[in-house]
Amino acid sequence: MARFLKKRLEKKGTAPGSLIFVGTQKVDKSQMEFVSYNSEQIVEMAKVRKTELSVLQKPDLNGWLNVVGVHDAQLVEKIGNQFRLHLLLQEDVLNTGQRPKFEEFDGQLFMVVKMLHFDFETEKIESEQISLIIVKDLLITFQEIPRDVFDPIRERLLRPTTKIRQRSSDYLAFSMLDAVSDRYMEIIETFGERIERIEEELLQQPRQELLEKINLYKKEINFLRKTIRPMRELVSKFKRSDSELIDDFTLPYLNDLEDHITHATEAIEIYKEMLNDQINIYNSALNNKLNDIIRVLTIFSVVFIPLTFLAGIYGTNFEYLPELKYPYAYPIFWGALIVVALGMIYFFRQRKWL
Repeated sequence: MARFLKKRLEKKGTAPGSLIFVGTQKVDKSQMEFVSYNSEQIVEMAKVRKTELSVLQKPDLNGWLNVVGVHDAQLVEKIGNQFRLHLLLQEDVLNTGQRPKFEEFDGQLFMVVKMLHFDFETEKIESEQISLIIVKDLLITFQEIPRDVFDPIRERLLRPTTKIRQRSSDYLAFSMLDAVSDRYMEIIETFGERIERIEEELLQQPRQELLEKINLYKKEINFLRKTIRPMRELVSKFKRSDSELIDDFTLPYLNDLEDHITHATEAIEIYKEMLNDQINIYNSALNNKLNDIIRVLTIFSVVFIPLTFLAGIYGTNFEYLPELKYPYAYPIFWGALIVVALGMIYFFRQRKWL
């Protein structure tokens, strides 16, 4: 399936709000886990059944329902009905080709982000879609695969003195967005090191392998750019929202998160320009090498033109050439050739053509 645009043949001709999965199924079976917490206590449920959804929320406790595997349209519909999620919101959860975005519904905040993973063997980026839904005293997240960067958040939830335990679900959503942005910066730094290393190698010896790497990195940087740029708009809308679900305490942290995303976006643009410059350096190096070869070949040709002329004269079959019967004609002829050749080479060196 295409990385930049998911195929939507499954949804062709369907009405808006139709719950049809779009994407590639990445887990065999969807699973749910739930955490309820406040500053004094925390309760974890490693596996949640569909029948237990109605008893998850409890008074005076914040909750986090995490769903791994978004291919199960019936499960998404069940969760949507239980927590009265908007139908368009449920549709977007099932469509893994969504652009990162922020939307508001009645009493609900909805965000779509892309979690990125770097494969060190192939040097390519893998992505998964994560949907975050904030309702009163509850955060619902949907992931395509179980691996993520949310383990540090789970560890912070276990400590009663952390801000997450003291705050509501909007701060928990911010913490997850912050973890996602940190992963972006890690991947950008990884690419940055490789891109700068290529530039050093290009200046020493341009090779075809380097050009192939540059083209690979350009493709991955463009994918990064497509993924991260909308995040700035998402965070901006999040912090400007007038929803009662967002606490004033969270706003300064959202400002800081927006700065991080801006920094990541600027770094991507810089590395994108560096890759363009490296292609120019590679082409210039090849052109310079070709020019050097042509210059040497041209000088050899120019040197041998008068020698060929002289050899042509003395290679004729005329009988009456005065030098033919002179005993020293042959060495004199070779001496003339050498003098002409050396004289021309000296002339080229004086002109700095050689």
